[in-house]
Amino acid sequence: MTESPYIQDITTASFLEAVVTRSHSTPVLVDFWATWCGPCRALGPVLEKLAVEYDGAFVLAKVDTDREQALAMQFQIRSIPTVMLFKDGKAVAGFPGALPEGQIRAFLSQQGVHRGDRAEVWADDPVARVAQLQAAVSADGARDDLRLELALSLLQAGEWATAGKALEALPAALYGDARAVRARATLALREQVAHLPEVDPVRRGLEAVLAGAAPEGLAQLLEALRDQKGDDAAPAKEALVAALQYLDDEALVRETRRKMAAVLF
Repeated sequence: MTESPYIQDITTASFLEAVVTRSHSTPVLVDFWATWCGPCRALGPVLEKLAVEYDGAFVLAKVDTDREQALAMQFQIRSIPTVMLFKDGKAVAGFPGALPEGQIRAFLSQQGVHRGDRAEVWADDPVARVAQLQAAVSADGARDDLRLELALSLLQAGEWATAGKALEALPAALYGDARAVRARATLALREQVAHLPEVDPVRRGLEAVLAGAAPEGLAQLLEALRDQKGDDAAPAKEALVAALQYLDDEALVRETRRKMAAVLF
């Protein structure tokens, strides 16, 4: 193992302090591995190299699953290598298998882990934040996370067309980020609203969703869908799909999908 203060062998006894507690101040990347595992031996040096290169932006915690079977069982490790990223005391993301170095860098970037552990504070005002982020992106074009932050800030600043272009230009690793998906859905909702008459029930439903009255808005859209049943190009169907992508209330989304299916089928 590479000698570095940012690389540690972890035991069941040390896991709470070295991973859970430490992750409240520094991201901890946990590598579940074993000595007999070929892919583990390929991945380990790559992770160690990045831990040294990132110089404290994250800590690499290595768990030998043969020696620490209790930890492997606790985190339901079914195949190795398996990598988990801990932040604020919990696992927030991860990946199985020995990914190439470039994909691991993209994973770290997507999770807000950057070389040099840069502390960044952006303005509260969206317009001012857009200016800051545009300057930051110009200074460091390799920071894909900044491009996502810029797209989201453009949306908050009401620059719809520019935000849409920025969202569509995101790399694959961030295109599917939950925030990017929700931002694209927001733009889709606004575009639909703009093209519907003010008295249209679909428009009223979408406006309610955008205004924060999601249950009421979804109920209106479902009623409109019932009225448009049999129309493959039903505006209410398209509106419901976009609204469900926009919302982050899993229970409400799940229940609405069930009701939508009942109407359609």
